[in-house]
Amino acid sequence: MPDFSKYYDKYSFWANFAFMKALFAKSSNIRKQALRNRQADYARLGAAPKLLELHRELNQCLVEASGEWKSHDYGEGYFYQGLSALGITGLRDTDARVTAMELEKRVAGKTVLEIGCNSGFLSLAIAASAKRVVGFDINPHVIRMAELGARFLERDNVNFSVAAFEDLPEEEPFDCVLSFANHSTYDGNTRHSIEAYFDRCRALTATGGYLLFESHPPAHEGTGLEDVLSTIAARFEIEEQRTLHYGTFLDQGRTFAVARRSDVS
Repeated sequence: MPDFSKYYDKYSFWANFAFMKALFAKSSNIRKQALRNRQADYARLGAAPKLLELHRELNQCLVEASGEWKSHDYGEGYFYQGLSALGITGLRDTDARVTAMELEKRVAGKTVLEIGCNSGFLSLAIAASAKRVVGFDINPHVIRMAELGARFLERDNVNFSVAAFEDLPEEEPFDCVLSFANHSTYDGNTRHSIEAYFDRCRALTATGGYLLFESHPPAHEGTGLEDVLSTIAARFEIEEQRTLHYGTFLDQGRTFAVARRSDVS
């Protein structure tokens, strides 16, 4: 990953050439899209000194992650999640995601747990509606990004921590548990079986509360999605299920399900 740090210390017109140079270098399509996103975001920072300061700190997280964290989707020099309130365009469109899933309405006044929250930008996007949001991720660098975002947006009802789902300290059950493409992981860090994973989801969901589920992209999920949904249905009552069409190429075609925990599950 090229180090753009000096351009975040002070806004510079020359940063555009640095981004262009990196784009012309041999790189993956995802990396190229990430660089285009960062280039466009940077162009808006000249008129937003407070955002420039935030982006300087976030860029440092990316630099440190590139050197210290090698797992898939981490440490590759890009923002996986975006959030317009932070001036960040990600490989996934958080604002469109919140709208497509009607999350503000679903979490209004409720306690929420987000499993594997990445940079926490989705948790931050729904925090204004929720009573309390708890997010965690195994990667300390993305959790640092989440904490910086919470400070910038002055979200005092969000708590982030570094943890694996298997090691998460016991909490009181939540009104909503968000399992967004975390029932299995590309990097192989998930130690739970699918059955054990959703058992834990159910235990962390209050009676009458909801599990909100998002699949991986169709190409990754494949025919296994039917078994995943059957595993959920054995523990929750699925009230809604649909395919989402919105946002970026990484958002398209995922399955979204709303499942309620009842006393008879």
